Amino acid sequence: MSDFFITGTRRGLGKSLSAFYDTVDTLESCDVFINCKHDGFEQVELLYKASELNKRIINIGSNSPDGNKNFPHIYAVQKSALDKANEQLFYQGVNTTILRFGYFDSPRVEHVEKKKMSIEYCISVIDWVLNQPHRIKDLTVTP
Repeated sequence: MSDFFITGTRRGLGKSLSAFYDTVDTLESCDVFINCKHDGFEQVELLYKASELNKRIINIGSNSPDGNKNFPHIYAVQKSALDKANEQLFYQGVNTTILRFGYFDSPRVEHVEKKKMSIEYCISVIDWVLNQPHRIKDLTVTP
């Protein structure tokens, strides 16, 4: 069984992931890093640090960079940076995957009136990716 270090565990997907997986308190002591918390460009910094530590990495990206091309939106830029860093490291041989979920049922988007996936479904996708025999660079799932 693997030990997980998960960011963003106070609410939403991160909180549910920490209840689903066995977690540890530091990046250095985990087997798998789930890079879940959006915190500016910190997700990119943590991705590079985890890759230096040779961790299995799951990055939670976003579809926002594709949908917000008509107006400035820093969130979209930050998630695009995470996408590009994931791609760069993947092609260098790092076992990193970025998952771009559409809307899922979480406090952050409770005001959005569009179809949403359940957090349980998102966890099942993450678990599926982790159990594949081959590396997966990226995956986009929308409702």
